[in-house]
Amino acid sequence: MSYALPRFLTVIFVLSTLIGGSLSAQRDIVTRELPDLASPSARERAQAAVRLAAIKDDISGDLRVAYKFADNEERMGLLLVAQLRHEDALVDHAAEALGSDDERLVAEAREYLLSLPFDALAPDVSKLDDDHAAAWQEFQDFRIRRDISAVLLEAHLKPGKFFSQFDGLRSFDTARLDRELLAVMRADPVFTEPLNLASAEAIAGDYPPEVMFQAPYRRLTAAAGAFEPALLYQRKMEGGETIDRAVREVGEGSYLAAQEVLVGLRAAAVRALADSPATADLRDDLNETYDALLTAVPPPPLARVIDLDQLRVELELTLARFGDRSLLDARIESLRSQIDRVQQAKANVNMQVASRPDLIAQNEIAHLMLRAGDIEGAEKEWADAVTSTREMLREVDGRNRTSLSSYLAAVFYNLACAQSLQGKVSKALVSLKEAVRYGYKDFGWMLEDGDLYQVRETASFSEWFEDTAPPAVADRLGDRP
Repeated sequence: MSYALPRFLTVIFVLSTLIGGSLSAQRDIVTRELPDLASPSARERAQAAVRLAAIKDDISGDLRVAYKFADNEERMGLLLVAQLRHEDALVDHAAEALGSDDERLVAEAREYLLSLPFDALAPDVSKLDDDHAAAWQEFQDFRIRRDISAVLLEAHLKPGKFFSQFDGLRSFDTARLDRELLAVMRADPVFTEPLNLASAEAIAGDYPPEVMFQAPYRRLTAAAGAFEPALLYQRKMEGGETIDRAVREVGEGSYLAAQEVLVGLRAAAVRALADSPATADLRDDLNETYDALLTAVPPPPLARVIDLDQLRVELELTLARFGDRSLLDARIESLRSQIDRVQQAKANVNMQVASRPDLIAQNEIAHLMLRAGDIEGAEKEWADAVTSTREMLREVDGRNRTSLSSYLAAVFYNLACAQSLQGKVSKALVSLKEAVRYGYKDFGWMLEDGDLYQVRETASFSEWFEDTAPPAVADRLGDRP
């Protein structure tokens, strides 16, 4: 079943600018507006909803009383009013409406309940009969999965900003959260509609231009609504008629974009599992998935969009955080071997970073250490990379110098992250300044990156950022999380 986004919100907010004037807040105003809330005219319904939504007094009780005696048309309008007022006055009624025979009322109840914060969804289910309780449980399952999908999509749009987003859900039911994250990791098709809805909501979100013009946002825009065939394929890593039919419905381009986004979401789910206290229970599930990935080889053109190594790396990191470093250590050892081979053939190696697998490998080793919790080790790797790259800079000129400078800017930024995570805020700020001196320009990301949280809290960072960042970005300094 598909769940439509709110139908009247756009027209309502346009109409609200035309209504104006002070509104009467008498206690019977909700009852007086009921006929217009159920009017055949969309304009009259919208005007009535706006008038009620604009009342400053508390009308929660009035909404509940009116709902009790209203017909289904009027109840739909009352649910819309509660949604516009962002209040949970009708949660119990909406939960009951989910089991209604009127599909329009069911849809309105869903939209209202989806608009509320998760912790506001606490209806008295003891008053529901078995059928209505089952409908509520089905919705709650969908809502949890939509919320999880939204957080994972945020990780896709803002890689690296993974800073306690699941705390609310984990405090609600950590075992349930783990089960759902495992389902994402395994590409369970139960996440089809939650992902489709969350992706549509993410695309409509208020993101700064630097996010909307980047590749992750463009890929998500192309992938929205196409997660069904992507999930079906990645679930077993094999095609079939059902998948072919779904691909024809969404289009080949959207399907490929959804495949690329989905593998990233699966990796993010594994990353989120690293915060679970149930390490012993999860270890076998992670190893089982890892073993299955070892033999999975997508055919062209899927091979270029399904980056399974991204997922394997996250599994290695999470297992390392759970105490099993064998797979991660093997990867790091392989990367160090690459560095040794390049060092032995140094005289024949171009200084362009793209032609220097040793530079790429050293940066990757540091990232892996950071993600595995060895922050000191990551800091040392990046500090060594700074020293060696500066030595190279003294030996080259032209395009090679430009390439190495760009690499050095990234290394200094990463070094700042490692230092900030350890509370070395003075050193972190020096590293950020060096990153900018060598060409780092993503000031917007500096305000988002969770790794820089501690250095961002200092007055020295604020003063430097206001003087250095472009004015449009510096103005957002006061809005940082």
